[in-house]
Amino acid sequence: MEGVSPTDVLPGPGTWGPIAELVLPYDPTALAETVRRRRRGLVVRLVSLGISLVVLAAIYAWQWDTISTQGGPYWFFPAVGVTLALVWTAVALVGFLRARKDLRTAPDGIAVRMGRPGVVVGTAFARWPDVETLEVVPGGLGRADRLRLRTTDAQTGLVPLDQVVVAPATLDGTARAYSAGRRGVDLSRLDN
Repeated sequence: MEGVSPTDVLPGPGTWGPIAELVLPYDPTALAETVRRRRRGLVVRLVSLGISLVVLAAIYAWQWDTISTQGGPYWFFPAVGVTLALVWTAVALVGFLRARKDLRTAPDGIAVRMGRPGVVVGTAFARWPDVETLEVVPGGLGRADRLRLRTTDAQTGLVPLDQVVVAPATLDGTARAYSAGRRGVDLSRLDN
């Protein structure tokens, strides 16, 4: 960039100041991607189920005389296959509906805030001495891991990690820095 000096682009060193806090807003882009991925999975399951039913119907129409006289295995194995396909389709449908509901109900605003005075997770605030636990816990079947804050006065704040754009290790390091080493984020449950 000819004719432009660094002082024209960046503010002077006296105006930078220290980093006062970490502020993470809710970010629905990961949830939107989950909805798109689960919708594709549901469509694949539905197409697979439809193809299976058409193939089975064609086989039964073609071999009806043999199947009706032989019975047993000709009915059992296709029934098991169709039942399994229906179960997997139902699981895909439930996963898609849950992800879509999570996206629709995703909150706006600040999800996590850490600074010298304390920490905010969701709607719970605690000063560093009042933090009982700050940990990442598993979210459950088909759910993202969650950052959980428990305070000494029994407040609990939860934020799903797929709704903030940060690595859990970054949260741990930030908590240790702002709390002067008194608190960190317990990441041990991520190993399970």
